[in-house]
Amino acid sequence: MQKILTASKKERKDILFAILLLAPTLYLLLRIFILPIMQSLVWSFFKYNLMDGSAIEYVGLRNYVDISVLNDFWISMKNTSYFTGFSVLAELAIGFICALLLNQTFTGRSFFRGIIIIPWAMLTLVNGLLWNSIYQPGYGALNNILHQLHLLEAGTNPVWLSSSTNVVFFAAISDIWKMTPLMTLLLLAGMQSIPASLYEAVAIDGAGFWRKVWHVTLPQIKPSLLIALVLRVIGAFRVYDILTVFTANPNTSVSYLTYNFAFRYFYLGRASAMAWISTIFILILITIYMVLLKRQQKEQ
Repeated sequence: MQKILTASKKERKDILFAILLLAPTLYLLLRIFILPIMQSLVWSFFKYNLMDGSAIEYVGLRNYVDISVLNDFWISMKNTSYFTGFSVLAELAIGFICALLLNQTFTGRSFFRGIIIIPWAMLTLVNGLLWNSIYQPGYGALNNILHQLHLLEAGTNPVWLSSSTNVVFFAAISDIWKMTPLMTLLLLAGMQSIPASLYEAVAIDGAGFWRKVWHVTLPQIKPSLLIALVLRVIGAFRVYDILTVFTANPNTSVSYLTYNFAFRYFYLGRASAMAWISTIFILILITIYMVLLKRQQKEQ
């Protein structure tokens, strides 16, 4: 405000014009993003059920306490943690190997760098439908391939999606196929920024390929590694859409269970509290990431 008052007439016009241009965007952000978030925080402290016709009642932390003893919540949290841990670690390992390969010089490198984006560019719903058809016991490609390789006896058709544990596992496989390219691109961008002189220096000392990876590549891409890890953990923890394709069981993820409470049973107070528990978990991850990144910058 002081800068506006002390600015010249032309500068004040420029500042006011900039504010005028930003005003519609700020208004939309306020109405579509900020206000709903604040509203859900308020609802989390109220008994707010649209279906039973009861009055809105302030209950304090009761919604959070009820969720903490809710068996379905802990089942969904266990499944979400399993999905997140398995998919992110697999994406990190496979993505790192793919990034190492694509960072080498070989014929057709640009072609492979291009086609690797295809799974990531595919809509999540389409990806889920594709893999759901692959897992089908009668006509699914997985059973057909296993029969062709004689890994399954003739006439046997396992039902791969027969339990919630299996659903989470096979949904994680489809998520790995889709999201590994993103991990690959993030790590490849970090590898591309490493000066060639560092590899030349360790090569003079007689370092082989894997020593270069351990002593040069990994330390240099640590910031990119942290960014990729945090982004994927947050994305995997919020998983919802791909599980709706595989199952109608809301206990397969916290996001699915929250959606079920909010838009199937209309328990808006409890659903808001559940959403904020997930948000707190994600904020903790972001805080850990910022601490690690700050420590990395100090070490450099």
